[in-house]
Amino acid sequence: MASFSFKSSGTRISDRNVSTEKVTKKQRDIGIKTPLTNAQGHQIFDMHQDPVDQIKDNLRNLILTNFGERLGLYDFGADLSALVFEFTNNSAVESEISERIEVAIQKYMPGVQIESISEIELDRNEKEEINRLGLAKIRLRIIYQIPSARIGNQSIDVTLQGGG
Repeated sequence: MASFSFKSSGTRISDRNVSTEKVTKKQRDIGIKTPLTNAQGHQIFDMHQDPVDQIKDNLRNLILTNFGERLGLYDFGADLSALVFEFTNNSAVESEISERIEVAIQKYMPGVQIESISEIELDRNEKEEINRLGLAKIRLRIIYQIPSARIGNQSIDVTLQGGG
């Protein structure tokens, strides 16, 4: 009959260093935070660990991106900067903003459900020559939810501004 030695097979329970402190669960990185910032530690960039924050960041990037800015996806974004530069006395600007945002979200983030696009504020610049060019500042608040994740009552504020 063969004899086995289990001397090197591990440690005894009595030899273990057991702690009563609560073990903290390490959060996983989900995506890169924008705008890009240098991370402290072993990573190059700061990362999101919370899915709600990552979705909010992705939504902001979708809304602020204009057609042609995303390589390989020409129609990615809401293409709102054109409205800032083309703003005159057009009363349909608010509905155009809402429609562009809803179309972009439907196509690229279908899990996000828009509740409302409110506080659309169109500020014209005070300078006469800039007003003739139709430049403006557009501020809006988007209230949304993510039904599949049971996340509700989220909001994001976005400001678009023409040059000058």
